[in-house]
Amino acid sequence: MSKEVYEILEIFDALKRHKNTIYLVSTIFLATFLFSYVFIYYDMFQFRYFGDLMYESFKIKVQSFSIENKGPFEIIAIILANNLFVAAFTYIIMFFALINIAVNSYLLAYVFYLTNPLEFILLIGPHGIFEIPALILAATSGLVLSMSIIKKFRKEKHYKDYFKDSLRIFLVSVTLFVVAAFVEVLVTYQIALRIA
Repeated sequence: MSKEVYEILEIFDALKRHKNTIYLVSTIFLATFLFSYVFIYYDMFQFRYFGDLMYESFKIKVQSFSIENKGPFEIIAIILANNLFVAAFTYIIMFFALINIAVNSYLLAYVFYLTNPLEFILLIGPHGIFEIPALILAATSGLVLSMSIIKKFRKEKHYKDYFKDSLRIFLVSVTLFVVAAFVEVLVTYQIALRIA
């Protein structure tokens, strides 16, 4: 068996070994989305107010990219740089990645509140199929990294295995973020232009 195949199998094994962590992060993402939407819809606990603030901040950030006069590959580069920053940030903050995943889920719920379901699917679906799992795996890799550090401090033998797995999961996340950037520009952006 070649080394490349072995490494690919190791990546799949890492995902299997940490499936419970992936399930935990996915559950937090979905639960935050559902509760946030309900709280935003009924304007409970100032959720709509905070949604307004976050959404305006997000729009200002997107506008700062100045993508109107740029070609598709320039836009892909901008989105990819942003996605890779998010992946690296989520990985580095380790355990706090759960907060990051909840904030992103909350913002997504707010966008769902602002749009009709069909627009939401058209504007989020194409790249979201890749970007949401990428975000979940980035958070998972951060949690696995924090587990490796805890195991190191406890002087447990397998802390290096956890560290390697965190990098493997992070690699899958980055790959999905790269695909998401291309889909966002080549598919979602074109749909957005037609809807606008």
